[in-house]
Formats: sequence, C-alpha cells, structure tokens
Amino acid sequence: MDLTKSLLGMTVGGSAGILWLLLGLSVASVAVMIDKALTFYRHRFHQDRFVAEIEPALRQGDWPRLIARCEQEPGMEARVLSVGLREISRGKAAVQDLMEGERLRVGLYLGKRLSFLGTLGANAPFIGLLGTVMGIIHAFKDLALSEGGGGPAVMAGIAEALVSTVVGLLVAIPAVVTYNFFHRRLHVVQERSRFLEQLLLAHLDGAAGTAEIAAPEAEMFKASRKARA
Repeated sequence: MDLTKSLLGMTVGGSAGILWLLLGLSVASVAVMIDKALTFYRHRFHQDRFVAEIEPALRQGDWPRLIARCEQEPGMEARVLSVGLREISRGKAAVQDLMEGERLRVGLYLGKRLSFLGTLGANAPFIGLLGTVMGIIHAFKDLALSEGGGGPAVMAGIAEALVSTVVGLLVAIPAVVTYNFFHRRLHVVQERSRFLEQLLLAHLDGAAGTAEIAAPEAEMFKASRKARA
C-alpha cells in the first residue's frame, strides 16, 4: 500500500472536519469562560473595606468576632483567614501552615479548567493551519485530476481552506485573553490571602510580646504584695 496515497485520501473532507473540531472547542471555551467569570464574581472581595472592619477586632484579639466576620464575606481570601483563626490555639506555626495549605487549595479551585483555555489559545492556530494545509492538498489534487486545468475551482478550494486558519485564530485570541485575565485574578487572590496571613501573624506576635512583658510585671507585683504582708 502506498502510504502517500493513503494519507492523501485522508485529506478529503479534512478541512471541514477541522472546522467542526474548532467549533466544538470554541463552544467548550465559551462555557469555561462563563464558568470562571461567575466563579470570580461570586467570590469577589473588597480588601480595603474588609481590613478596616477587622483591624479593631485583631488588636483586641477577639477571634470569635473575626471568625463570624469572615463567614459573612464571600471572598476566598476571608476563607483562608478563617482557617487560621479557628486554629489559633495550636500556635503560630500551625496557623501559618494551615493558612498556606488553604491558600493552595483555593488556588486549585479557582484555577480549575484555566489550563484548558491556555492550551486552546496556544494550539488553536495550529489546528486551523492543519485544516488549511489539508484543504490546499485536496485542492491541488483536484487540479491534477482535472483535464481543463480547473484554475478557478482550485483557487476557490484554497480560499475555503484558508477559512480554517481564520477560525483557528478567532478561537485562540479570546482564549488567550481570558486565560491571562483570570490567571491575573487568581494571582491577586493569592497575594491578598498572603497579606491577610501576614496581618494575622503580626498581631499574634504582638499579642505574644505583650504577654511576655506582662508576665514579669505580674510576678513583681505579687512579690511586692508579699513583702508588704
């Protein structure tokens, strides 16, 4: 069997098949875009307002109040902070590790299916180019088989084949734009979560330092009372 002839036979209708493939991929990419847009919208977070509201409770060490405020916030950043607040009794190191783990989990959740958009944006032009090449091969095959030359028909076939490249670009460009946008939003969520983590740890350090200072003073007060007695 002639391998070249076998591959040549595969090009018959290949351009149309590529177009259907790109159409299916475009529908899937739009579905992912809508899903990610709704996800980020549901978990929107206003950092400045949130920090201003929790700072008094942080200074007072009012952990139940902070946990209740975090539960009211739809943002994933507040969820990361809530995990640390619930485990303050286990110590600073445990709080830091747990918040780091929760931040990674949030990143995996928000980044779900983003890789599909990135992969599609990188490869859709090549899929379209494949359809174009297959269409051109088929057009030249028709030219070779036609007795009268068939130049106009071949040009029409090549023009139809080039549509695959155009469609590939039309699929790739929105996928790349939305991938970069949502990837940036994911990075912002991660950085905000890290900021809240550092904010909580700083207040824990301050509370520990206050306790260390207060302990010797309490001992001195007890000693003075014994001396007076």
